[in-house]
Amino acid sequence: MKKIYLFALAATLLVTSCGQKKEGETALIRPVKTTTVSSQSVIRKDFSGIVEAVEYVKLAFRVSGQVINLPVVEGQRVKKGQLIAAIDPRDISLQYAADKAAYETAAAQVERNKRLLGRQAISVQEYEISVANYQKAKSAYELSSNNMRDTKLTAPFDGSIEKRLVENYQRVNSGEGIVQLVNTQKLRIKFTVPDDYLYLLRAKDVTFQVVFDSYPGVTFNARLEEYLDISTDGTGIPVTIRIDDPAFDHSFYDVKPGFTCKIKLASDVAPFMEEKLMNVPLSAVFGESENKKTYVWVVKDGKVSRREVTVYSPTGEANVLISAGLQPGESVVIAGVHQLVEGQTVKVIN
Repeated sequence: MKKIYLFALAATLLVTSCGQKKEGETALIRPVKTTTVSSQSVIRKDFSGIVEAVEYVKLAFRVSGQVINLPVVEGQRVKKGQLIAAIDPRDISLQYAADKAAYETAAAQVERNKRLLGRQAISVQEYEISVANYQKAKSAYELSSNNMRDTKLTAPFDGSIEKRLVENYQRVNSGEGIVQLVNTQKLRIKFTVPDDYLYLLRAKDVTFQVVFDSYPGVTFNARLEEYLDISTDGTGIPVTIRIDDPAFDHSFYDVKPGFTCKIKLASDVAPFMEEKLMNVPLSAVFGESENKKTYVWVVKDGKVSRREVTVYSPTGEANVLISAGLQPGESVVIAGVHQLVEGQTVKVIN
């Protein structure tokens, strides 16, 4: 009898304690951090780019000959019009002298025949033949003059000798590269964006900022120069931008072609959207594997309720744009979303 009484008492205490625990769990107020939903349509993306020269050329002679003067070395800076190389002009100068003499003789003959024709001492046909010979001699003389000038190779713009392709006293053919000249003061940046980001480039307000790997923490503004709206090789959309920031001083920031950098793109996609986009932290969004839907916890009157949302795109700053399910001014939980249950009472600790 005593054993039965003790068993009944233990059972009663167990049931009572279980009931108190469950009631305590229901009444639990969980502290949460929240944020206010704001309307935003700017999408930010980061890309990797490479610096290229706007002016880049392989210089070559238009005539053949032996190089007799090559005063430049690799890495040397040159000014526009400065001598790069010269070839032996002896053979060309001989031809130039002969063509010059023939031209002067033909010019004098035309003048004599013109006077003779006026006195009807020669026929019109003889005069026309002298004019044709003059035109032929003039063309040969002008060609020789050009060849004489082409024995000297000069820089077409200010730049640096990137590479010397021949050596002094070497015989070269016309069109054969002598040096590679690059303008390090006029630079552009090229990078590639995925095909599905093409709409970001077409936005009305799209901005670019550049951060060079050699100067971290320093940001320069840039402008869009061009992009190809097709992906011919399937690697993405090639984009070219130019730095137009007055703070980009070449004498201080020694940036050269081939340097790598990060491009920060910001694009306002509002014109492409019928509805407004809401900006919330990425940590506020969670999902369920069974239905592949996404949700947020909306806080109202001290309680949370789960709401389905439609994710439009990440913003590139640990935030996400929501195209449906939220309104500006609403409060959503941004930490501990997996520990909450529907209707739970919460305390905001922001």
